[in-house]
Amino acid sequence: MGKVDKYEVPDELYYTTDHAWLKVEGDKIRIGITDFMQQLAGEITFIRIPRVNKDLSAGKTLTSLQSGKWAGKIQVPLAGKVIEANRDLVNDPSPLNNDPYGNGWIAVMEPVNLNEGLSSLMHGEEVSEWLKKEIAEHAG
Repeated sequence: MGKVDKYEVPDELYYTTDHAWLKVEGDKIRIGITDFMQQLAGEITFIRIPRVNKDLSAGKTLTSLQSGKWAGKIQVPLAGKVIEANRDLVNDPSPLNNDPYGNGWIAVMEPVNLNEGLSSLMHGEEVSEWLKKEIAEHAG
């Protein structure tokens, strides 16, 4: 598990510029929010999870979230179908804050074109450089 400043950044994941992470699980992807996003947002009090079996285009809204001081959304990183959604978060969104890379996952999707989609995401060294800029801009 890598770290940038005080934020956890697991090395095996892919990242989007709106602070979502993706974990490749065979031909599916599991999606959640980054440690940076949850720390910046504060205690998340509401999440709207995506509908299962819904086909979504990349760039559309996957989920919206709110905390006492912030409201935001995560866009669909790769076009595909939502095959699972973490319904537990509706009644108890606390895992988004206390376990963002584990029980705080939001959805599992079956992407239309996994390999092509992954090439548009950040992975490895570029994540650290990008996150350092985000920290300086938003959390500095």
